[in-house]
Amino acid sequence: MLSLWMGTIMRVMSVVKVALLAAAVALPSSLALAKGKPPAGACAFEKKWIATGTICSYQCNPATQWCSQQLCTNGFLTPMLPCYGSFCAAKCGG
Repeated sequence: MLSLWMGTIMRVMSVVKVALLAAAVALPSSLALAKGKPPAGACAFEKKWIATGTICSYQCNPATQWCSQQLCTNGFLTPMLPCYGSFCAAKCGG
């Protein structure tokens, strides 16, 4: 009976340790966003941060429905092929 309780306690403690580790990893990134510091590798676009590896649309023309696109890679915005209407990625900073 005692060994059953000890096994349960050890399993619960391992789950608690994993949860504490996840919270410790997530805390610095949430504090950085609150202070306005960019996440690692993020790009600045019109006073907003774009995560690295993200493709987004900008300079959309409502008359023609064409938009320019860009890719954020390790802090640098790279122009991509333009897109049309519903085939466009989400708007940058939106």
